[in-house]
Amino acid sequence: MKKISNYLFLGFIFYMIFSLFFKNSAEADPKLSYEDYLAGKAIFIDVREEDEIRNGMIKGAFWFPLSKIEENKISVISKIKEVSQGKKIYIYCRSGNRSGKVKDYLANSNIESINLGGYSTLLEKNLPTQSRP
Repeated sequence: MKKISNYLFLGFIFYMIFSLFFKNSAEADPKLSYEDYLAGKAIFIDVREEDEIRNGMIKGAFWFPLSKIEENKISVISKIKEVSQGKKIYIYCRSGNRSGKVKDYLANSNIESINLGGYSTLLEKNLPTQSRP
């Protein structure tokens, strides 16, 4: 019985750590965000890396991999500001962590954005997809 309790306790600790660091941090409803996009009020930015977008991305999304953003923040953030043209910016990645990081980078440049979380969640909501750019 004690052994089972130890495994349950360790499982709970693992779950808490995993949830803390690898959560899907969606801040908006995917369907409503896509409606904003269709109405011309928003853009999507995919910050996943090249190997991750091989299976597709949200239709109409701009692709700015986190690695490229971190290589040259000023230039890429300037490009994001240019393509957004005052529209809402919805950012997504695989799980929501990297999109949260990019959201912070944009906030440091006084650019508001919304973390949509992970790509798989967006697929579950049946958002249209396209092949890589």
